[in-house]
Parts: sequence; structure tokens; C-alpha cells
Amino acid sequence: MRTPTPAQLLHVWERGGDAPAAACCLALLAVSCDDCTDDSLAHLPLGRRDALLLELRERLFGAQVCGVAICPACATTVEANFRCGDLLTVQPILPEAVLEHFSPAHGLRVRFRLPDSNDLIALQACGDAGAARRMLLDRCVIAVQSRRGQSHGLPADLQAEIGAAMAAADPQADLQLALACPQCAHRWQPVFDIARFLWQELHAWALRTLRDVDTLAHAYHWAEADILALSPRRRQAYLELCQP
Repeated sequence: MRTPTPAQLLHVWERGGDAPAAACCLALLAVSCDDCTDDSLAHLPLGRRDALLLELRERLFGAQVCGVAICPACATTVEANFRCGDLLTVQPILPEAVLEHFSPAHGLRVRFRLPDSNDLIALQACGDAGAARRMLLDRCVIAVQSRRGQSHGLPADLQAEIGAAMAAADPQADLQLALACPQCAHRWQPVFDIARFLWQELHAWALRTLRDVDTLAHAYHWAEADILALSPRRRQAYLELCQP
């Protein structure tokens, strides 16, 4: 993996627009992973994708992550501070791996693959959690005994079993933070979506960078490409010189 240039990051941010975070972060990885094709990145298990996004986040904004969450019990704003490395788990299974789950209660053997970014993007059209779960299983279930996929006929408890088997096979894809509210002592485990979090950080960075470009362009009449080519330290020095 390599660190994208400011110009590349702004280009990805501009193209991203209102696209889902899953699609936007695939574009981010595409300019960071020279040894991977767009298609291979899209088919990575979500845990492997998220591990790459954590590495990229550390390259772009540092290892320390600072965020906030709202306590579900008293609505207090709670700070969450951790390092990217704290969220790394074991490496997930290879993209082409086919997994099996046998349910003794139903006497069914289910073969499935792990969810990937293409699946997340497809789920954007689902109107509720139940429809999303069914679509995900339809896409990921390869075979149930001798008949092809289609999870509609699978009992609800078996669908839950398959979901649990997917989570166990790819723990990196289901990151949860252990938080405690200092106000009411309530403890909960919110899901941490590195794709959404990183894209929000990139959006904030892009707006700050464009403001800096605007300031320096007015002060020195430099082109955007020349300003973006400056190191962050030198750019900041020029910005300080522009202050009255």
C-alpha cells in the first residue's frame, strides 16, 4: 500500500459525491493499492477490506482515532479514543473461499461465501433490515444440500445461524467498541464502521484543504496543483504568513 497524494485524494472525494461509503472507500483503496485491480478489491471479504482501510487511515491521518458516540441511556456525548492497531483482528479467509455450515436441527448443509463490498452496495436499495438480510443471504449462499442458493425457503433460525457463521469466519468485519458513559455508567458496544468513518474524515479534510488552496491562491496567485504539491508543513508555514 502507498499513501495517495493530496491531488489524488481530492479527485476521489470529488468523484465520490453522494455515493455509498462502501463505493467511495473502494475508490480510495484503488489509488492506494497498486497491486490490486478494482474487481479484486470489490470482492475482498469485508474484514480484509476493513483491515486495508485501517492501514490507509493510519497513513493519512495517524494511528490515533478520536470519535464521539451518544449514550443510548442518557444521551450524553461520550468520547472514544483508540488506535487503529487496536481494531485489527486475525486475517479473514481468502476471497474465493467457500465455507460450510451444517445445522443438525434442520439436517441441512449450507455452503456460502463471505460478504464483500459489492454486496453492501447492492443492499443500499433495501427498505428494511429483514429485506437486507434476505438479499445478503441470497447473494452469499451458494448451495443448500443439492439445490442452488435462494435463502427465501430457509427457516429464520437457520438464517440466523448462517449469519453467525459468517461473523465468526470474518471477525474483522464486525468491529464493536466497548464504551462506558461517565454520566450514568451505562455500557454498550456500538459498531464501528471504518468505511463510513474514514470517508467522513476525508470529506472534512477535503473542505479544509480547498479553503487552504483558496487562501494561498489569492495571496500568491499559485495554481492548485502547485499548492497541493507543497508538503503539509510548508503549506502551513505559508498560511501563517498570510495571516494579518
